[in-house]
Amino acid sequence: MATVLSLTSVGIGDVELFVPSPPCLVVNTFYVDGEPESSVVHVWQDAKTGELKSDLIYMQPAAFETALAWAEENAVTRSVERIHTRHAAKIEPRPATKRKPARKATAKREAAPKKAASKRRAAPKKKAAKKAPVRKAARKAPAKRGAARKAKSAR
Repeated sequence: MATVLSLTSVGIGDVELFVPSPPCLVVNTFYVDGEPESSVVHVWQDAKTGELKSDLIYMQPAAFETALAWAEENAVTRSVERIHTRHAAKIEPRPATKRKPARKATAKREAAPKKAASKRRAAPKKKAAKKAPVRKAARKAPAKRGAARKAKSAR
């Protein structure tokens, strides 16, 4: 009787690598439109060249259990000791649902709690623009100012 083993593979991007232990049978079941499709492939190694070869020996719209039973019955005719299996999960069709209209926000958002005024930092005050320096020629000479003051006080 053949040993049933789970198919292990390594996926690299879109490429899936699987190295079986030849000679073996590989049972693969996948679903198309919700219906199972099963295949059985015979894998062996060429004695002269050493390369792996394969033949598709069974392809039916059958359940996984049916394909596995067929592989177990026919393993003896091909001198196979191992059966690798791969059973894809059945994808349940989702019922068509209508999208709900987007809800309008009815509740107002609460404002974040404010800090106490004493703990709050005041924004830095903007510095007033400096006035342009007065031209020296426009200033009165200190001697004349002093003389003008004396003249006013003398009156």
